[in-house]
Amino acid sequence: MKLQTGFTLIELMIGITIGLVILIGAESLFMTTFGANLSDTKQLRFEQTLQVLSENMVSEIRRAGFSKPNISLTKQANNLYYNTQTNCITFSHSTPDANEVFYGYKLQNKIVYYYNSITTNGSCANLTNWTPVTDSSQIKINTLSFTTTGTSLVNITFAAEAVGLTLADGTVVNRNTSASVHIRNN
Repeated sequence: MKLQTGFTLIELMIGITIGLVILIGAESLFMTTFGANLSDTKQLRFEQTLQVLSENMVSEIRRAGFSKPNISLTKQANNLYYNTQTNCITFSHSTPDANEVFYGYKLQNKIVYYYNSITTNGSCANLTNWTPVTDSSQIKINTLSFTTTGTSLVNITFAAEAVGLTLADGTVVNRNTSASVHIRNN
């Protein structure tokens, strides 16, 4: 009788079963790691969006009233170079090429809008020529307010909520942010 080498059917079945158990464990580990990484990435994107939004607002508003020599700026209805309302601010300053440019930020329907024009001041009453700067599928700005102290300090506060992002305990990721801008050129 010849000696046969190889695996028996039972040994092969046991090997396949052990291999499947290892693969299922590896897949579970991969999916857990991937899910945590995706959540961390979403939260990081949310935090960065808020930081960039706040820094852009502060940077632009700080320049309100800046004028190059021989350029006269248009004052707002309140006789300043900026005008704040509950959830809207409009302002102007001159650019390096010596033009007056009108700007604004406002909140409507949980989206922040930006205004930029070289011809007319933005109206807080409507969205004509305003451009959305936040993506409502990723972030909701629940409140945005511009308040003034004296004639040269603008306080910006907003509360934001990440869309589709919850912590391990089920709470929605929210952030409140505030910044103060001293307007030197008023």
